[in-house]
Amino acid sequence: MIDLHNDFLTALNDPCSYLENINYNVKICSAVFTSELKNPLKFLKKSKKILKNYDFCKLCIEDMSFFNFGLLDELIKIKPFYVSLTWNNDNQFAGGAYGSGEMTNEGKKLVHILEQNNILIDCAHLNYKSFAQLVEVAQKPFICSHTGFCDVVSDKRNLAYSQIKDIISCDGIVGLFFVGKYITKKLVKIFDIVKNIDYFVQNFGYEHLAIGSDFYGTKDLPIGINNYQDMEKVRQQMFLLGYDNKAVEAIFEKNAQKFWLKNFS
Repeated sequence: MIDLHNDFLTALNDPCSYLENINYNVKICSAVFTSELKNPLKFLKKSKKILKNYDFCKLCIEDMSFFNFGLLDELIKIKPFYVSLTWNNDNQFAGGAYGSGEMTNEGKKLVHILEQNNILIDCAHLNYKSFAQLVEVAQKPFICSHTGFCDVVSDKRNLAYSQIKDIISCDGIVGLFFVGKYITKKLVKIFDIVKNIDYFVQNFGYEHLAIGSDFYGTKDLPIGINNYQDMEKVRQQMFLLGYDNKAVEAIFEKNAQKFWLKNFS
């Protein structure tokens, strides 16, 4: 499978041990959550060195609050796979999910520079206003690496129906995360993941849906889902609901793989 968002780099003291012990066929977008770091740039450089030995992991950045354009050359050398402009709060580039800010001129400039350097834009954590401005500014497909859906659980952190349509219209991709409070209003179980998958498929088809677990970014996971091996339980629930192998494989891997090959080969 391909996971569009895993926070193990900033959550674990020994990320190498974690990587060495993954015994499931998986490719990971390894997000660095910069909001919790004293020196994000130093941490990113260290992470880049760690991941060079693991070709199934791609280094990504969650929240550009630390960044100024004087660091641009160093950012380009690090070459993150994707970058999200904010976390849940406003910063100098855009408005976060629970903030009220807009995308600034600096934010629009940053988007253009990242696109020119083939660094993917991740719209996760943007508020609705900044998301709409990203749609206007972006010249390449962008993603939402980890999210839920407002029609299932109404929350500013989740994507609205129209936003999903916008991502699909630009030929982007959406990663469903497993954060309990955003995917169900009840005690979160494995089938809640499947219900969210089914919502997306019934409304938008399955060609633009992927997985963005948010492992190590939350403790609010469905009962029985703790690692990649446990994802087989989700597959089995999908088969029981009537999904065929083609659709399951597309959501778990092929959609993301196709997106990478089309935009970054």
